[in-house]
Amino acid sequence: MTQVSDHLDHSNLAHAIDDLLRSLLPNLIKIEYLGHGSCNRHWRIETDSESYIWRHFGPTPPGASRSNERKILAQLQHFDWVPKLVLDRPEGLLFRAVTQNNTQISELTHEQRQQLIDAILTLWRQPVSVAAMDYENLILQYAQLAKDYPDDKLNYLLNNVRQWHKNDFCLIHQDIHTENLVITDQNILLIDWEYTTLGNPWIDAVALDRMLKLNPSERQQLERHLPQMHTDNPWYEMHHWLETLDQLWYAAQSSKIVV
Repeated sequence: MTQVSDHLDHSNLAHAIDDLLRSLLPNLIKIEYLGHGSCNRHWRIETDSESYIWRHFGPTPPGASRSNERKILAQLQHFDWVPKLVLDRPEGLLFRAVTQNNTQISELTHEQRQQLIDAILTLWRQPVSVAAMDYENLILQYAQLAKDYPDDKLNYLLNNVRQWHKNDFCLIHQDIHTENLVITDQNILLIDWEYTTLGNPWIDAVALDRMLKLNPSERQQLERHLPQMHTDNPWYEMHHWLETLDQLWYAAQSSKIVV
């Protein structure tokens, strides 16, 4: 008999998930609700032989793409820094669970830091056939959702992206932060790929820098693959730009509008 954890909320959704997963995994033993991010909910699934993570899609947040996520995850399955996809369903995605250790980002070894940098550099080199991100349109969409966003900040964001060239874009994750890393004894996984796109690699580079506080040697590894920017201090400029975009993103998220 399937056990449903007491931690499940929204009982109607919980029962719907239970029915769905039992139909997909006949040997299912237990479902445990793990929580949710800005839109998606997550369950841990135990069968008599395996453990899985079910990621149930909520409303698609502004700037995300379910089709990109599915396509890129399937393309990258042979890399050990990508979660292993077991089932792709209209309702969500089923991944093979891994055992996460308690290592904090600040405690990563030199080898682990390098592993993460190498993963991002490898990602940037992957061929991809998805549409390039239209950052100007995305920012305007965010601003419309956010309402009353300061004009000076909006113009700052727009003026910067209007100087970017799409021929400098490559495949990026575009949502790198501590909550989207799973650290195991063997490797580091990058999870939650719903914002992946053909975009500006500076976004991934700055996100890594914010998280890891990259040393000069680590920055140089990334700089070799980054487009030139017409500014004396591109790291500072892109840090400021991304922080400003984050503020707009959080304001837009509060609308809970499906795009």
